[in-house]
Amino acid sequence: MKKPCITLAITAALITAPVFANPQQMDPNMPGMAGMHEATPADVQGVGVVKAVDTAKGTLTLQHEAIAAIGWPAMTMPFKVASPGLLTHVKVGDKVQFTFHQASAGSTVTAIKVAKS
Repeated sequence: MKKPCITLAITAALITAPVFANPQQMDPNMPGMAGMHEATPADVQGVGVVKAVDTAKGTLTLQHEAIAAIGWPAMTMPFKVASPGLLTHVKVGDKVQFTFHQASAGSTVTAIKVAKS
């Protein structure tokens, strides 16, 4: 009776050992895992047109082109700005290149410059 139990224990240990010895990384792009983690780049680049500047709220509304890096289609949306000084360099109608950080609380523009035509 001891021999089958020992054999079973050794077989179980050999089968499960690789699972603990070499854990696999979870694929952050697995289907169905959206919202489980922040899987976006730290800095995202975009191009758009300034539609509104609100210095009181510290926001900038941009009509941006599609942003493939994070799967966003072209749209118009407000962004918070990391520093009020960023709003002094742009005006409504300017075509801009911008960098932003995306987080669950919203996207924040960290850099912006008027694009050369």
